[in-house]
Amino acid sequence: MKKLNSNQSGIALMIVLWVLVLLMALATEFAFSMKMEVNTTRNYKEDTESYYLAKAGLNLALAELLKDASFHSIHDEYGWITGAGKSTKTPSADEEKAPKEGEGIFDIVNRTNIELGNGTITYTIKDENGKISINSTSKVILNKLLAYSGVKEKLDQDIISDSILDWIDSNKNHRINGAEDDYYRTQHPPYLAKNGKIETLSELLKVRGVTEEIFYGSQEEDGEYKGIAQFLTVYKFASINPNTTSVEVLNIIFSPEQAAEILKNRAEKGYHSNSLSTLFRVTSTGKVKGSKTEHTLETVLEKTGSGVSANMVTHYWNDNVLDL
Repeated sequence: MKKLNSNQSGIALMIVLWVLVLLMALATEFAFSMKMEVNTTRNYKEDTESYYLAKAGLNLALAELLKDASFHSIHDEYGWITGAGKSTKTPSADEEKAPKEGEGIFDIVNRTNIELGNGTITYTIKDENGKISINSTSKVILNKLLAYSGVKEKLDQDIISDSILDWIDSNKNHRINGAEDDYYRTQHPPYLAKNGKIETLSELLKVRGVTEEIFYGSQEEDGEYKGIAQFLTVYKFASINPNTTSVEVLNIIFSPEQAAEILKNRAEKGYHSNSLSTLFRVTSTGKVKGSKTEHTLETVLEKTGSGVSANMVTHYWNDNVLDL
């Protein structure tokens, strides 16, 4: 009997130990699950905070863009600048002696690490009017752009420019060096020419002659191709803004003498002419203090009207820009 009691005590001890192990495993799993839930909740909360901080940045940009302005320009030091709007009151004798509005007078705005609540806002304003509109440009401009980007052979330039124009126009007749359905049906897989306006620049990769290198540029820093995508926009506008145009586009659109004069004026006073833009790409990032969480929004806005009648039309909205 004593031996039997000893065996029963050993079995009971083993059962207790296994129960303790099981309870410890359950407790560890529960603690890990709770930690994951807390982290998920905190990340969601911080992402929501950063999202609304980013939206606040978009509203700050809207406040800038809706103001009346005498010009829009890109300054070497201050970035996007807006010329002081025209005043409606009659100037006094002292004010007559002051510099005229728009002549070297512009708003300087801080758009970096603006503190708001429990976080910061950083936003940028870029001008779509400073690019070449792919849906309304000419063959001459396209050939100049292609030549600058690295397409040296004249025939290759003509094939690409004619094919782009064929892709956009509404008819089925191809230009001398262009392409329509008969060409695209031979591709793998086959497809048809769009015969309509380009809605996203990546559509150009479907056009005859346009390779990824020509579109994006060579991967090597000193590669053969510079890439055409960075100089193009899908949006139409009345005229290009010389104040905001890159040096490359200036040399494509204007003569060397005109481009030199524009750059000289921009360097000396911050702008060349009283040119106003209508299409703007705004990118805004909200960050939560003490956290790595951030959220970036991007939108393309078109300004219509002026003064109290000014409105903003949204053409593009990206709710979550990924920085990959």
